[in-house]
Amino acid sequence: MLLERFKFEKRYWYPNFKTGETLLWERFLEKYPDAYDEVAYNIKVGEGAPIPEGTEENIAEDFKGLTQAKIDVIGFKNEKMDIIELKPQLRLNAPNQLKAYGKLYKKTVDPAAVFNLVLITYAISVDMETVIEGEGINVIIV
Repeated sequence: MLLERFKFEKRYWYPNFKTGETLLWERFLEKYPDAYDEVAYNIKVGEGAPIPEGTEENIAEDFKGLTQAKIDVIGFKNEKMDIIELKPQLRLNAPNQLKAYGKLYKKTVDPAAVFNLVLITYAISVDMETVIEGEGINVIIV
């Protein structure tokens, strides 16, 4: 799968972002303008839900895309690659969600990929620090 990459800059629209994610991402862009050279948005990974038998081919492809997991952003800087999840409100399931995206990316996009896992949020609680500690996840607070 060839990822459509964009220049790391503010855009008029970000695929599949909710309002809170857009605000968080644009705050990150302002605070870290040199973090990445390029980014890819809304990257579909995994197999998605089983397609019902007898589904027409064009509908089956749409069904697959709708049910696949979607990585918010992948950031690229030189040889570095980050799988990024945007969480305006960081919840306990976020680390597992991000790790799952990494595994699915390797399974369905590039088995040889080397990347960092990054959570971008506004704040982190002491409990979340405990949950994330030792998980290999970089948390960026903006």
